[in-house]
Amino acid sequence: MHKVDLPSYAVERGLLMHPPRALVPSQTAVVAIDFQRFFIDEGQPMGNPHARDILANANRLHGAVRAAGGLVVFTQHSIGPPEARADAGESTLLPGSGSYDLHPDLVVDDRDLRIVKRQSSPLHPKADTALESELRARGVDTVIVSGLVTNGCCDCTARDAFQHGFNVIVVSDATAAMTDAEHNAALLNLEIYYARVLSTSELVQALGS
Repeated sequence: MHKVDLPSYAVERGLLMHPPRALVPSQTAVVAIDFQRFFIDEGQPMGNPHARDILANANRLHGAVRAAGGLVVFTQHSIGPPEARADAGESTLLPGSGSYDLHPDLVVDDRDLRIVKRQSSPLHPKADTALESELRARGVDTVIVSGLVTNGCCDCTARDAFQHGFNVIVVSDATAAMTDAEHNAALLNLEIYYARVLSTSELVQALGS
């Protein structure tokens, strides 16, 4: 598990930018970024122990959001155009590849929304996911970010959610990067400018689970 080291000055400055808000579960969505085997499994191009370490927390968080009446959104990143597919056994981020699949230890429910993204953020104007419209239609005002990797697609998603006017929370122990240094660097900047950084336990408690 990552050793999270978020300086007190970052938390204090962050509170000036985005004071704490009570969570309304029915207006909350967790966007679970790219829990794909490519980023998780040993032997995969970006697989690493930190990614495997967060699976239990992710399942706990996502379950709490569902139980409270919120929405869980799973993204899968594809590196090609909509029609692109991988050859069987190829280790790449294209449908048809085992590397593209969501990790089998991840709990996915029929109520969850699943989307394919071709930009780092599913909320990017060019992402063509219609995710913002979907969230607005459901009355969502708070976006919780979990997933992989912290300093990549998670960071981009949190920033875009902030720019779109959502209340943003990034989960310190349900996101992961390749190293502690990368993880903490991303959390530091997000906490100061774009999001609250909270743990799984803090969020589960806030959701009333």
